[in-house]
Amino acid sequence: MIHFYVKSTKGQTSPDINLSDLAGSAGRLDIISRCINSALWLSNAMRRDVVFHTILHGEPNPPIYIRIEGAKLRKVQPDERNISIFLKKAIERFKDGKEIESTPGIFVSRKSFEQLIEDNKEKTFFLLSEEGKSLEPLDKVKYTDAFFILGDKEDLIDSEIAYLEKYKLNRVSLGDKSYLASHCITIVNWLNDKI
Repeated sequence: MIHFYVKSTKGQTSPDINLSDLAGSAGRLDIISRCINSALWLSNAMRRDVVFHTILHGEPNPPIYIRIEGAKLRKVQPDERNISIFLKKAIERFKDGKEIESTPGIFVSRKSFEQLIEDNKEKTFFLLSEEGKSLEPLDKVKYTDAFFILGDKEDLIDSEIAYLEKYKLNRVSLGDKSYLASHCITIVNWLNDKI
């Protein structure tokens, strides 16, 4: 199982989302939708061995944690607008104090970054960074329960990185160029497919 976490720095936490303006009024939920597409879809197939995580930090009700499990996901189409409709449903069905399965395979709850990391502490954490060690060559044993962490258009803040460093954090790089988060996910999946 491979896990991807993409921080949504300004992702709107109200279900009053303008689906025609995901990049502006929705706090760049377009980035999160593209990352979900890259994490979970192949041509005419779903990656059942991938779990995608995000925490929305935008107004008015942060943080809202959303987890999408490829093995259980149903009815979602791979286009940005359709994915965003299901994110909106998750935010609409959010209930403080409990985890809700808003639609098959999509779970929503209140969770901080620190709680997410603590809940997954048995996994191997990889922070994608241009200054990291090259991700290649991949080792199937090493990446069996990998948890890859990325920022959206902004990096993680220092306190989040400091928290990660309490665990076995591996800083890894896809090279010295800065790629879009969704492209990084595609590359990691491609490298893993080669094993």
